[in-house]
Amino acid sequence: MALLGSAIELTVIGMVVVFLSLIGLMYIIKILNRLFSDKPVQEDASAASGPASDMDELPLVLAAVAGYFLETERAEVFIPEVRRSGESGWALRARAGSASPRRPR
Repeated sequence: MALLGSAIELTVIGMVVVFLSLIGLMYIIKILNRLFSDKPVQEDASAASGPASDMDELPLVLAAVAGYFLETERAEVFIPEVRRSGESGWALRARAGSASPRRPR
């Protein structure tokens, strides 16, 4: 009974450590997203107005390229031909097994 108590205690401690590390990792990712986000700064709004139109077209161009690729390319899938032979060892064993039970009783 003492071993069961210590096993439960170790399990609870392990789960707490895992969940705390996952929560910490979540907050670290949120902080890094805020630091390295691609939001334009208010000071550079006049300089960013020129290439902004090119950046708006980029997702459309990528979608068009992906659509063209999906329509024109074919996946290389090889499906081997399956032939059933009545003379294979597997088929002969199945026929022999159907006449008598597998294990003698």
